[in-house]
Amino acid sequence: MYLEALRTPQARGAATASSHSMSAPVGGWNARNAWQDMDESDAIIMDNVFPETNGVRWRRGHTAHLTGLGAAAESLMAWNGPSSSKLKVAANSAIYDATAAGAVGAAEVSSMTNDRWQHVNFETSGGNFLVCANGADAVRNYDGSSWTTPTLTGGTSANMIHVNAHKRRLWFTEVDTLSAWYLPVDVVTGTITEFPLGASAQLGGYLVAMATWTRDSGSGIDDLAVFITDRGELIIYQGTDPGSASTWALVGVFRIGEPIGRRCFFKIGSELVLITRDGYMPISRAIAASRTTQAAALSDKIRDAVNVATRDYGANFGWQPILYPRGNMALFNVPISATVAYQHVANTTTGAWCRFIGQNAFCWELFNDKLYFGAATAVNLADNGLADLSVNIAGEVKTAYSYFGNPGRLKLFKMVRPVFDTEGAIQWAMRASVDFDTLIPQDVSTYTGTTGSAWDTSPWDTSAWSQAPRTFREWRGLEGQGYAAALHVKAAIQGVSCRWYSTDWLYEPGSFV
Repeated sequence: MYLEALRTPQARGAATASSHSMSAPVGGWNARNAWQDMDESDAIIMDNVFPETNGVRWRRGHTAHLTGLGAAAESLMAWNGPSSSKLKVAANSAIYDATAAGAVGAAEVSSMTNDRWQHVNFETSGGNFLVCANGADAVRNYDGSSWTTPTLTGGTSANMIHVNAHKRRLWFTEVDTLSAWYLPVDVVTGTITEFPLGASAQLGGYLVAMATWTRDSGSGIDDLAVFITDRGELIIYQGTDPGSASTWALVGVFRIGEPIGRRCFFKIGSELVLITRDGYMPISRAIAASRTTQAAALSDKIRDAVNVATRDYGANFGWQPILYPRGNMALFNVPISATVAYQHVANTTTGAWCRFIGQNAFCWELFNDKLYFGAATAVNLADNGLADLSVNIAGEVKTAYSYFGNPGRLKLFKMVRPVFDTEGAIQWAMRASVDFDTLIPQDVSTYTGTTGSAWDTSPWDTSAWSQAPRTFREWRGLEGQGYAAALHVKAAIQGVSCRWYSTDWLYEPGSFV
């Protein structure tokens, strides 16, 4: 029927080829809108391709940092001192130093019950401390040179499962209760005092975590203490001394979606973002919306994907958000099994989303402004190199469908020209998806770049230099007849970077039918 329509007199009279240019999908992944309603700059699929302001790029890879752990690395913890920093990893019922790259050394702390530690950095007159709690072993402190077990009287240290620093105090949440516990100001040892929240928690349950909501982007008198329950209640207090009614008061109790995991929040500017069953929710919007709409979520544009992930995998260990300023990214780790995870990733400038696959992480940490993740038997450095441990980085993009300005007119799609740059010629596997079909390119093109040194950084006539990036603007023939089309691209690359800027289409307009 399409072919006959293209042969009608009206079509023959309009047989002059038409062209249409559009940007690469800088709007990012859209898992919310109907396919026919998406903006041209969006994408239906966007795996391992990160949206930037002037184009999209294949993500960088990851390299091995610490090997030989013998079990999954379930916690990464950075100690940040005044002049140095150190990285610790919990695995195999022990804690190891992970500061230097290479094979793991002897355990610094051993015979632990589990490796799922929550932690915070805290400074006192006695030094800088990494304070860690896992709900099964006594709280542990690290001061930059050694680990100690602080004396905490008044409560059971081994029951403390989450720790937070708020208004110069350490606060702990107790496992499977609605009780928080706090120390006096500026100390890491001593008597902990119970602060029961059962009377405020109208839905019952237990405390998952405590966070500090800093509404002015800094740290000051307007900081609020936020207690998060497993039933999705936020119990918010303000003040300085929880032992004094004159300096400590309840702000309110608010209902949000149930939090996912103990490591369910991160801070970005003045905002506190929570992983909930309603999406990745900024606390200010969550309080205002009160579960009336998911449009308040930071993840609104990928709401369907987040809903599926939290529904199917919400009980799995490994959920964690992390802000990565150096990469202009916010990552949300989604553990889909005991061995496989992916990440929902947002550009923190534009708000555009994508998904990273191939980084099977159990936990994440920033260390010296670099991004690390705990994997099976290893700690890996993310956003580093141009391969995933010598494996190709497999990317896939399916752009939003376009009617090319004529939604009622049949079209014969002839050629496409993606404009991109890379250090070598990449033959992408691509096809025109016409009228909302779900077929995929059958072959995945690969390209492995030549390993070399950057220009003018190695001796002449000794080391090979890598190729400089080149821009490619080659027309590719394709077939398709219909009213709307999307470009579906797959490529697995290694050893090269690749950025995609725009796409040009060539087609013959047919009749209006």
